[in-house]
Amino acid sequence: MDDSFIKAHVVGEPETKGRSQQLPEESWRESYANGEVKEPPYSLTALAELYEVNTTHKACVDAKTANIVGLGYRFVAAVGEKLAAPANRVCLERLFDTCNDEMTFTEVIRAVWTDVETIGNGYVEVSRNSRGEIDGFYHVPGTTVRVKTNRDGFVQVRDGRKQHFRTLGAEEMRDPEDGHAQNEMVHFRKYTPQSTYYGVPDILPAVTAIAGDRAASEYNVNFFEHNAVPRMAIIVEGGQMTKDLLRQVRQFMEAEIKGQAHKTLILDVPGNDVRVRLEPLCQIKSEDAGFLGYRKANRDEILMVHRVPPSKITIVENANLANSKDQDKTFREQVIKPEQRRIEFQINRLIREQMGIGDWRFSFRETDLSEEREQAEVAKLYTEMNVWTSDEIRAQQGLAPLQAAGEESS
Repeated sequence: MDDSFIKAHVVGEPETKGRSQQLPEESWRESYANGEVKEPPYSLTALAELYEVNTTHKACVDAKTANIVGLGYRFVAAVGEKLAAPANRVCLERLFDTCNDEMTFTEVIRAVWTDVETIGNGYVEVSRNSRGEIDGFYHVPGTTVRVKTNRDGFVQVRDGRKQHFRTLGAEEMRDPEDGHAQNEMVHFRKYTPQSTYYGVPDILPAVTAIAGDRAASEYNVNFFEHNAVPRMAIIVEGGQMTKDLLRQVRQFMEAEIKGQAHKTLILDVPGNDVRVRLEPLCQIKSEDAGFLGYRKANRDEILMVHRVPPSKITIVENANLANSKDQDKTFREQVIKPEQRRIEFQINRLIREQMGIGDWRFSFRETDLSEEREQAEVAKLYTEMNVWTSDEIRAQQGLAPLQAAGEESS
């Protein structure tokens, strides 16, 4: 070959196409095929992974979970204060305080609701003692559970083992695997018109935003790993380019750069009359500004589908006290409280139907001290107008009547 030809070399080891290292759902395929369980509309494992790869998504999930179920709970009288039996309240407090040897009830429900916000489905296992009384609540990882096709329970597969659960309140059944009595399961899910078996998380419409943000982030990392070299145009003057050179340059531009950004191409130039110029195709500053704008747009899209105000995940740009307060109120009224009422409904149904206690109800504690101050002022006004009694107000706060409180202190 003539030495006047320009030669091209790519710096770095030859790059092979990457592939997924995820394990396939082999353990579920047989169950899907024989109709034992229903297949979810989306991969639960893939949805769960999004929680760990995007900071905005994780912050939104954590903020919603903390505000919905993470602030504690109380038991309030569901009937007139004088009709609510203190013994029933003590029974409920004892169960919820000792529901799990490793986790408090708040920790259990936080783990469950994290699953709901990340994969659209969360599960609480309910255990009973030898007398048939409920004595425990446990979190079951949502990615390991599938709903039975006939809707009479759930199946969990883990480490090659299979465990069956019955729906809460269903007749006692034996596990076909080990013959033991099946525990019960409570299923929380985010509604979707695509499935009557499973829910889907709020983040689903913004999956492309997560993918775009991750690609932009990796591009910037690669940029600095390759000494911050921007995209270049290769201009050759006074030399002859062979077909092989054109093929190598084209392969570099289409495959190497696409596979990993900011790699460097080295050219062997023969003689003194051949000139090769590398011209940047764009300005670094404008490119950085575009990336910042693109990542901010992705962040805003994720916030939008979660309906979380920026201040809740410590974003304070363009924020002031007035609009932050309005956003917090909207977040509380339109996102937090409806979800709390939905969870409370299922828990109170369990208390009422499975434990036979109807005079006390479970209630989540809520945020915003200013609202509590306003409620206290309303309660004071109603007391002065003889609309509420002191014991009725105490019942709303989950407190015992004044007479009972005095007896306990004595």
